[in-house]
Amino acid sequence: MFVVIAALALTLNLGGPKHAVAPQVTCGIKTVSYRFVGTPGAEFRYDGRTYRVPIGGSIELLADKKETTYMTTAGKSLPLDVWAADEFGTRTVPLPTAAPITTASK
Repeated sequence: MFVVIAALALTLNLGGPKHAVAPQVTCGIKTVSYRFVGTPGAEFRYDGRTYRVPIGGSIELLADKKETTYMTTAGKSLPLDVWAADEFGTRTVPLPTAAPITTASK
């Protein structure tokens, strides 16, 4: 009986598992987020809201499919998708230079 079970197991193992072809994953999203980089204090508008660059020098916002431009404080509308996307779908957008935030001394 043991010989029959061993022979059956050997036959099953020699056949081996069938290697399935890995599925191809595709996603239609090309831009996940925008990383706006500029002088701390620089302002810009994106998706109807005004943002100010923090002290760290950058701010990252999730992309909105409908928005293809951002607006500078000078009122100039600039395209977003001219900047290359990295492997995670983030586009780094350099902002025009602006005066840094300063505090007035008395």
